Order: sequence, then C-alpha cells, then structure tokens
Amino acid sequence: MTAKLSTALVTKLMDTGSFKDIFANSVIDVYSGTQPASADAAATGTLLCTVTKASGALTAETKAVGSLTIAGASGSVDTVTVNGIDILGGSVAFVTDINATATAVANQINNNPKNTQFVASTTGASGVITITAVNGLGTLPNTWAVSGTYTTITGGTYVAMTGGVNAVNALNFGNAAAGVLSKNGDTWSGVVGTGGTAGWFRLRTSQEAGTAVDSALIHPRFDGAISTNGAQMNLGSLTLTLGAPFIIPVAAFTLPMA
Repeated sequence: MTAKLSTALVTKLMDTGSFKDIFANSVIDVYSGTQPASADAAATGTLLCTVTKASGALTAETKAVGSLTIAGASGSVDTVTVNGIDILGGSVAFVTDINATATAVANQINNNPKNTQFVASTTGASGVITITAVNGLGTLPNTWAVSGTYTTITGGTYVAMTGGVNAVNALNFGNAAAGVLSKNGDTWSGVVGTGGTAGWFRLRTSQEAGTAVDSALIHPRFDGAISTNGAQMNLGSLTLTLGAPFIIPVAAFTLPMA
C-alpha cells in the first residue's frame, strides 16, 4: 500500500498550510490489518498503540475562538483585526444582505495570504463572523482582542479570543531539508495497548480521534503501510506485544515527487 493523504490535508497544502504546521501537536495511531482505501475513511483493524511524546498521556490542543458581528444595509467592512493586526487584507463592500456580506468577509480573511494564524467562518445568520486560531497556537491567542473598522456598516459584539488550550505530550516536527520533514528531538513512543500484528498507521491532529469516516472532509490525516521494508513505516518485527514499548527512533516524512 502507499501513503494516502486525506482530502482536508491536500486542501490545506494547496492553500496556506504546510505539512509541519498542519500536523503541529499530532499523534500516530498504529493499527493491525490493511490500511483503508482512503485517509478520509474510518479506521480499519484494531488499534494497537498510540504514539505520543515519550509515551505521555495526551491532552489535545483546543483552538482559541473569537468573533465579531456586523450590521447594516450598505457600506463596507474595511478592516478586521486580531490583537491589533488586520487579517482582512482589503475592504469588503456590502453585498445583497448582511449575511452574504459576512460570508464575503470570511472568505476574504481566509484568502488573505498575509493571514496565516486565523480561519474565519459564518453560519450565514445575524452577521456573526467567527475567528478561529489555526493548529499549534494553543493558549497564545487567548485574550487577543477582535475588532474592525467600517464605512456605514456597523460592527459590534466583539468577543476576544478565548478557550485555547495547549496540547500536552503531542508530536511535533523539526525543520524540513532536501524535501524531507523529520521529527524534532523528542522521543516518539507509546505502550502497546493491544497485542497484534502491525499493518498500517494514521498520523492525525490531536483534535480528532481519527477513527470515524471524515464525511465533512475537515480532518488532516496521513495514512501509511507498515512492513519490515519498503513501506511508509518499517519495523524490525511486525509483532507488537501487549505492554511492550513502541519507539519510533527516526521519522522522516516526504511527499511524492513527479
């Protein structure tokens, strides 16, 4: 089997994300059996081991979230700022109604190449624009003020960034070189929770369990086969014994090149 990238991972790589940033604070699950046909699919086989930093108990990262609300029937949103820094990247004129305008604002924030730390979204109701920090920032944006400037349109009900939680014992990468991204200096290891024969692995962010089908196509995942040679993860022995340590001494990820 080959490396398989989830739709969300490909989308982020094609947009503004890097593999290193996307998988900041990640984990690796090792399963028995054959990997699924797609990284969007539900996990198959039996979970044998979860790899974290030094086999430590994982605390998943929670992303900080803030918001602002716009109102009015004409004019423009000129800036949207977080911590005093404009993330909008240019004025957005009123279109159709305030909900459509909120959507246009969110789209421009997400398409702004200078904005690498926040993702905007809106439910299309009441002119509310939600600002969510990207993966890896943890508690850093907590208390950062959300604000904006406007022409004719009014803005208010500002909610500062809050709720960010740092990941504990998650995996992170070092610097890429010559097309290869290697793990940082941490120990990547786990304890085998169920004995069995290793068949495949899933690299996932700490915010999701990685077990269910990703029908919404929102979860970055990287799946790979496990063998004694020629696979994405090569082990001296594929037999994992209950309670035994599982250590990844070297991790070097690369993507297919034409």
